[in-house]
Amino acid sequence: MLEVDDLAVDIAGAPVLAGVSLAVGAGEALGLVGESGCGKSMTALAVLGLLPRAAQVRAGSVRLKGAELLGAPEKALRQVRGGSVGMIFQEPGACLDPVMRVGRQIGEVLRLHRGLRGAAEQKALRDLLLEVGLNDTERVARAYPHELSGGMQQRAMIAMALAGEPVLLIADEPTTALDARIASQILDLLDRLRRERGLALLLISHDLAVIGGRCDRVLVMYAGRAVEAASANEIFDAARHPYTSALIAASPGLAGVARKAALRDIPGQLPPPGSAGAGCAFAPRCARARPVCGERLPAWTALGAAHAVRCLQFEEGW
Repeated sequence: MLEVDDLAVDIAGAPVLAGVSLAVGAGEALGLVGESGCGKSMTALAVLGLLPRAAQVRAGSVRLKGAELLGAPEKALRQVRGGSVGMIFQEPGACLDPVMRVGRQIGEVLRLHRGLRGAAEQKALRDLLLEVGLNDTERVARAYPHELSGGMQQRAMIAMALAGEPVLLIADEPTTALDARIASQILDLLDRLRRERGLALLLISHDLAVIGGRCDRVLVMYAGRAVEAASANEIFDAARHPYTSALIAASPGLAGVARKAALRDIPGQLPPPGSAGAGCAFAPRCARARPVCGERLPAWTALGAAHAVRCLQFEEGW
């Protein structure tokens, strides 16, 4: 459904994405994980042509159902955004228009992308609100965003993302600022919608616990590059990249992952864009690093049919 190949993005001449490739099919969930600042959200914005003004796509391809999106006319992209691709942004309270009633905001999508008006629009609105668990449809539709709880706001955002009948749903940190119980409900809702609608789902999070049990495959990013790709089971049971292992060791509450030691932080900091040097960007923080790690960028090494890693210890067989 979505194919991204060798995507590279610069901001003011500094690379923020370098050679990012991913694919997600109908009914499949791909988890995109990494620390804040690793390039996860930038990847999603590049897919939709919503990069900041200072950003420039240097190379790569983004295809939705085989159609190239990079370089597509703005008119065509407007049909994709909210139509073929639904986007759930971080912090719904900041994304919903504070002076427009929730029903009207969802209704705009129904009119623009499905051409619905009048009674047909109102029925579709009620159906969407019920589908996402907002059963008091009339009150929610009349409400302004500030009159809803954080969990209700996020459900309204999901309803808006579904209104254009997308084939791909991008959820960027969909549980930000929600308590654990509500966050779990939102994730369960996304999983149910994916299965029932046959959606391709790109789930973005810095928290591996969010990804666990809800994604088929996982792509781990660090400093604008993908460093490990595997099935969800392999990532949690047999992580190979030192950064992935460090993320797991620092993540509380991973469902199904045996915790054999206390949580450990990751020493050091993420390098600023463009400052990583010629080698592996994680080398300064890596306990397994050798001098060559700072000098040469590792290539992908296949560890199985669906498991690959970018690390010199596997490329050179240390």
